[in-house]
Amino acid sequence: MKSILPKMISMAMALTLLMTVIGCTPQPETLTIFHAGSLAVPFEDLGAEFEESRPNVDIVFTSGGSATIISNAIAQEDAGESPPDIIASADYKLIPDRMYEGGYADWYIAFAKNSMVLCYRDNAPGSDDIESGTRTWYDVLRNEDVSYGHSDPDQDPAGYRTLLVFQLAQKYYHDEASEFGLTPDPDAENLYDVLIPGSEHERGRVGGTSEARPSGSEEIVSAKSVDLITALQSGDLDYAFEYLSVAMQHGVNSIDLADHINLSRIDLEIAGVEESYHEASIEIKQGDTYAAQYGAAIVYGVTIPLHAENDELAAEFVELLLGSSGKQVMEVENFQPMLEPPICDHPENLPALLKEVL
Repeated sequence: MKSILPKMISMAMALTLLMTVIGCTPQPETLTIFHAGSLAVPFEDLGAEFEESRPNVDIVFTSGGSATIISNAIAQEDAGESPPDIIASADYKLIPDRMYEGGYADWYIAFAKNSMVLCYRDNAPGSDDIESGTRTWYDVLRNEDVSYGHSDPDQDPAGYRTLLVFQLAQKYYHDEASEFGLTPDPDAENLYDVLIPGSEHERGRVGGTSEARPSGSEEIVSAKSVDLITALQSGDLDYAFEYLSVAMQHGVNSIDLADHINLSRIDLEIAGVEESYHEASIEIKQGDTYAAQYGAAIVYGVTIPLHAENDELAAEFVELLLGSSGKQVMEVENFQPMLEPPICDHPENLPALLKEVL
């Protein structure tokens, strides 16, 4: 009978070789990113580029209203779980306002801009008149039997920005029209109360007031603004307030709003426009209380939570976002202008890699 010793030695050597190979193979890493719904398309594109250059990395994206994703990240950490590695908000101010107290984050980078537009489905009642300039958008929403949608202001910045748009439109076209060189338009009188009725803390919210709108028009409120795109495309919704980038990315019809209304400009572009935006405000829910949210130019922010598990990997993704690839994906391919240069409130707290970038 032949000895089994040589076979045992061979098996041992093979096992040792296998363990060596396994030990040399990079272990898969997961990068978790919570981001505003309006960043879904460009971040998916950037994620594919990031994963291609790092085959051992798997990115897990979670999108939603910016206020909601930040609240979820804080709740996750408070429950003893790891926070996401990156948070990207459609309103950069939500990061310091909600994450600095409690030690969840200690810096943000403002990196991109956007604009509010009014989207509409194909053949929406009154849309041809708006496009031709024979009627205003608010005339149609006020005086036609149409449905118009926006997101919940307590959950999504696009929601409270929509309410600010109505306030600014009333101011621009009626209340202070003469200051802008316009003739007051009766259709813009009391526009905010007429089209977004209810008490301060219920108006424009999911499950808000059932008060009738004029001419049978209907206000539709969604948890996040990108959900309204599907309703437009199916024909279940006539009009929706969205970010310009979202409208362009999904190929839906859109109507530009005046610069003093669309929250896209800064003083360097139009003198005094930021102060004008600031005159509009809404109280939004923060935990169990409410805080005033004032009109301001739409600026996106990103941060890496203090206790992120993969902070070095996160810094590499943010570096990609702020570099030439990010500009190509965000601005050229997805119609979302980048801030030039990006702005950081506490550069001393940045990871070393990002200090080099800024």
